[in-house]
Amino acid sequence: MLSDSVASEHAVTSSASIWRACVMRWMLAACLFVLVLVGSVASAEAYCRPGTNVLAQSFGTTCWECMFPISMASVTLFTGTETAVTPAMGPGLAPYYGPILCGCVCFFEVCIPGLPIGYFEPVRLMEVVHDQLCFPTFGISFGSGGFSYIGAGSESTQIDALDQNHVYMHVHYMSFPLWYIIGLIVDVLCVNVSIEDIDLLFISEIDPTWNDDVLAMILSPEALVLANPITLMACAADSLAAAVYFPIDPLFWCAGSAGYLYPMDGNVSGAGNDIQRSALLTYRMLAKLARVGLETFTAGNGVLICTDLPTGLIVKSQYKFQLLYPIPSFRSAIGSCCFPMGRTSMMWGGAKEVPAVGEDFIWLMWKLQNCCML
Repeated sequence: MLSDSVASEHAVTSSASIWRACVMRWMLAACLFVLVLVGSVASAEAYCRPGTNVLAQSFGTTCWECMFPISMASVTLFTGTETAVTPAMGPGLAPYYGPILCGCVCFFEVCIPGLPIGYFEPVRLMEVVHDQLCFPTFGISFGSGGFSYIGAGSESTQIDALDQNHVYMHVHYMSFPLWYIIGLIVDVLCVNVSIEDIDLLFISEIDPTWNDDVLAMILSPEALVLANPITLMACAADSLAAAVYFPIDPLFWCAGSAGYLYPMDGNVSGAGNDIQRSALLTYRMLAKLARVGLETFTAGNGVLICTDLPTGLIVKSQYKFQLLYPIPSFRSAIGSCCFPMGRTSMMWGGAKEVPAVGEDFIWLMWKLQNCCML
């Protein structure tokens, strides 16, 4: 009996020792995790220089003329500096003007008549940053969070002593319903427009295809067919069209003067500056999101006006862009404060980059919205 009691006491003591050892190991692991996390955040903040209150400043730096042209009942009411009429919409579609009336709210096959209205609306903020998990819009940075699988951005580097720069940057895609935030009533009258809050919708840090050209072809296998001199030469026409009007939607692989939309990842090679590369990465992210159905076609006419449709291919001419950070875009003698996808940076990108302290970029995306207004 005594031996059994001693054995039992020894077993309890051993169990307690094992439990204390496990607790100590977990505490040590937690401490190491915190140290790695803090160290990575401190390391990232040494390179990531978030802006101060960019989100609040965006209300004062928004270029309101980007909403034009505005059309109602297929008639252009207000024009802007970019175009006199609403651009042709949809891959391969000719210019089409919808009917005078529309109906999206129906009861027993009887629809309430409304007026089709078209306008450009600020709906998204897009950050292009060198350092992972750096959010200049909110003025914060989380580093890599201690996880090594998140690819870090890189500065411009030369490859094989050639005059060919390579840059890798991350893109953050955020909802930013500015008109709803400031109380404009258009979002309420248009029955097919969803109301959203400011939210982080997608970040490239969690996308394994964003830092690997081979993995990127999983979503875009057509890149193998489009990588030829003929399709590349066709992009010259897209560049010219974007310089004077809007890009050509059937040339879905082109990004105008910014370059090539493939591969749909964060690797950019070739001549140019960081602001031009950041614009290209913004376009690539939109093309990737359109491929998976997160970016939809919102500029439909006729029966397509009642809903936003996924297309699989980016509809380039439904977008405009305005630079908010580091130096906001304002109207100049050679161009407006916003521009369509693929327009040469010579018309909008001068003196917009601040060395060392302003090499990350924040873009305000305007999107053409055709809807049925009751």
